Amino acid sequence: MTVQHWDRGVDAMTLNDEPVANGLRTDHPWPNLPFVDDGHIPIEDPDAVEGLGRGAGGDMWGRCDYDDSTGEWAAYTTDPKNHDFAWVLRFHPEHGLSVLLYRDEAGSGAYDEWFGDKALMSRLGGYWWDGTTWYRPRQVLNWATETYMRRPVQRPTMITAADLLDDSCRPEQGTVAKIAQFTPGPPVPPQQWRHDLARWAQHRADRDVLALGQCVVTLNAPELAESALLGVEEFAAETGIAASTLRAYIARDEADIPAPQASDGGRKRWSRPVVTDWLEQRRRDPDNAAAALVGIDAGVEPETSGLISPALRRLWVRLEEKLQRELWEQPAVRRRWARPYRNESATKDLAVDLGWVAAVNADAAIPVTDLAWMIQQGVLWELQRFRDMAAVGTISLTRQAGHALGWFIEQAPKRAPALFGAIVRDAGRTLEIPAEVVEKSLRKSLMIDGGMPEKRVDDFFAVTFPPQT
Repeated sequence: MTVQHWDRGVDAMTLNDEPVANGLRTDHPWPNLPFVDDGHIPIEDPDAVEGLGRGAGGDMWGRCDYDDSTGEWAAYTTDPKNHDFAWVLRFHPEHGLSVLLYRDEAGSGAYDEWFGDKALMSRLGGYWWDGTTWYRPRQVLNWATETYMRRPVQRPTMITAADLLDDSCRPEQGTVAKIAQFTPGPPVPPQQWRHDLARWAQHRADRDVLALGQCVVTLNAPELAESALLGVEEFAAETGIAASTLRAYIARDEADIPAPQASDGGRKRWSRPVVTDWLEQRRRDPDNAAAALVGIDAGVEPETSGLISPALRRLWVRLEEKLQRELWEQPAVRRRWARPYRNESATKDLAVDLGWVAAVNADAAIPVTDLAWMIQQGVLWELQRFRDMAAVGTISLTRQAGHALGWFIEQAPKRAPALFGAIVRDAGRTLEIPAEVVEKSLRKSLMIDGGMPEKRVDDFFAVTFPPQT
């Protein structure tokens, strides 16, 4: 595997949410970013890093977090000499420390990315490394774990500082900026950056740090080869959208278009797996769930039908038929269209009639019998889960249970006696929870989370809850 593309993607590094410089004592330099002297930051002590910013007042902030199971940690602080910037540090006990400088407004977001995956570094538009494996950018969300899928890079090759340093690199020509006067600029040209890298390496010579062959700069892989990357036209063709639409998405920062893996002279290019993951997440977007159902059970529908759920679509069709009959097929109603009847009073009467038709038919979209069973099972599960609380006379149900119970009672109050009876019966027979405890628990849930005031609960339970004597 060659290393000829180690410097790609540098144009993207000037974005506001990307780092703007490497700390001079980082173990893993970010390509084409300048080096800034971090000697005033206690990088070996995360608590001390936090202490620089936390409690300092003004616009300063600091934080550190540990993973005791692995020995990893992350730390953050606003730079004490230049509050426009913040330092973000990530430590791995085997692979050392990443020290990066961000604009202050972007630093906290970069810090938060450490949680969960414990990424030590990211490169090339979001490819990231946890010290063991390189993964593609996080895009496809798994709702079961509420985390992004980890998609490993196939046959990655790590490019280290040792790979990039040779006799052409002149440390005396390298530069290190001071934070007080630092101003982010365009990416450092590749050859100049290698001189900077040589000066960084020279600075490490008398310190007990990782060997240069362990200092990861970036990665390469077959999917990142120059010939394998997709431009805008290829990206659009791969995903089945118009190139003009894709350009509009990029220009307006819409549709969560992933960061490009290379951006040379304004020409953006992506790896094919990144584009494939983006398309998968786009298909899995919750907004597409209704459209997927339309393709399954819908016939010829208006163009807007994919924007609503199948249940609302069926209600739409039902109301269309009912209203057509109300407005036209009955002669007495049809007369309302005659000119003498076109007045406010007649319009009000017609609106009342149509509202009644809509309200009566809305119930057709709600499977109340099945929902009653689901709510019954949910309440019983929570009573079982928390039944140790029965000893104090009431069991606290979750907020979601109270919301669902209150909504169902509002929708189908006539079903409440049977629902309450089934809950009391099963709670007594199976869980050995007394009826009075069930009653108090349901009352409390409806008053706290179900949107029902106490007086209304009292009146409702008087006519719906099973009698106790």
